[in-house]
Amino acid sequence: MMLRVALLASVLAAGSVIAAPPELSGRVAAERPAGCAEYRLLFFDLYRAELWTDAATPPGRTFGLSLIYRRAFGHDELVSSSISEMARMSDRPEESFGAARSELWRAFRDVAEGDRYTAWRHDSDRVEFFYNGKTTGHLTHDADLFLDIWLGSQSRDRERQAALLSGRCDD
Repeated sequence: MMLRVALLASVLAAGSVIAAPPELSGRVAAERPAGCAEYRLLFFDLYRAELWTDAATPPGRTFGLSLIYRRAFGHDELVSSSISEMARMSDRPEESFGAARSELWRAFRDVAEGDRYTAWRHDSDRVEFFYNGKTTGHLTHDADLFLDIWLGSQSRDRERQAALLSGRCDD
């Protein structure tokens, strides 16, 4: 009994235990994210991003990017903000993302606090989406540009992009 109490106390003292999302089982052997970042806007917590990869230099060819939401967002808001950021980074008009918009529309759902979306990059320009562990769709048009919202050199938030790629993870 004393041993169990001591183990529980050590886990609580160390902070929450992070484990790979179940949808990445068999895809990533890493026991911890390669990097994490908390996204906030003013006083509002938006989501936590976790990069999951076995690559020595993140992100690697195949990897998972999980977003754990801290508040609710609507389906349309997720699709529109993604397309808007992709257009900004590429200097292309939003209208040029019709195929990507259609794929994101099918893959995304409304999210509530605690929901998780994971994007698994299979290969160049192919991403599979999971909502709370269940497959919801794929992105095969501008998929790497979508991931660049968080990981690319044109990311809006360079500090959090660096945290995701550097191995920093504040548990």
